[in-house]
Amino acid sequence: MLKVGEKGRVIIALVLTFGVLAYLVQGEPKGTKTAGIDLPPERPVQQVNQTNAGEATKVAAPAKGQTTTNTAVTDPKAEDILKEASSKAEGGAAFFIEYRLERDRQRSQQIALLKQIIDNPNAGGEGKQEAQKRLVELTQQMDLEMQLEKLIVAKGYKDAAVFIQPNAVNVIVMADNFGDEDANKIGDLVSRSTGRPREQISMIHKK
Repeated sequence: MLKVGEKGRVIIALVLTFGVLAYLVQGEPKGTKTAGIDLPPERPVQQVNQTNAGEATKVAAPAKGQTTTNTAVTDPKAEDILKEASSKAEGGAAFFIEYRLERDRQRSQQIALLKQIIDNPNAGGEGKQEAQKRLVELTQQMDLEMQLEKLIVAKGYKDAAVFIQPNAVNVIVMADNFGDEDANKIGDLVSRSTGRPREQISMIHKK
């Protein structure tokens, strides 16, 4: 009976041992499988983040390049506006209409570029401040141009077009006769209104 019992205990011990081994063997694949399920989602997430970061850099790089280009927003040239208006109308009321249209068209492009800089999240703070400052200056200049045109016409001239630039003011006056006295009178008016010296004010007579 004892021998049988000992054999039974040995058999039971062996069964238990094989059971534990089987459990451990089965448990390891499960753990590996679980780890395998957990790891793959983490790797693609990291890859996606890296891809997104790369795309953001690619997007940001041109934006910075555009900002650098747009920061140096060039002012419209009076010569170009005059040339364009003259090509469509040499004189008379039509010339002044074309001159204002061309001036406003180029100004609109300039304003659009400045607004792009201001609204660009990748633009530097200094660049945005410069763009905002220039935008305010342009708005003030445009208002002053209209006021001066009305004042010149109120002095008895048929029509007038004023174009204020950073370092110059161009005035075109429509009149049958235009002499030195007229030039001095309008020059004083423009100088007082803009604060610019007479040397920066140029006048053109159109019939």
